[in-house]
Amino acid sequence: MPCPEGIEIGWVIWDLDQIPARGIEQIKEWYAGFSVKASACIECGVCMERCPFGVEIINKMREAVEVFE
Repeated sequence: MPCPEGIEIGWVIWDLDQIPARGIEQIKEWYAGFSVKASACIECGVCMERCPFGVEIINKMREAVEVFE
């Protein structure tokens, strides 16, 4: 479900998950192509309400900022 800020949440999380298999440099290149980065997260919590999988999305966005930005 869409993020109000336009973050491609699924792709950001996928990128984080791919680091062990593909290496950080490749994933950083892919992440750099995102038009809206995880740092745009305003922690509104809408994603958490919509997520059917119970993923701690806000924490994942914080992790992505630390790793990729």
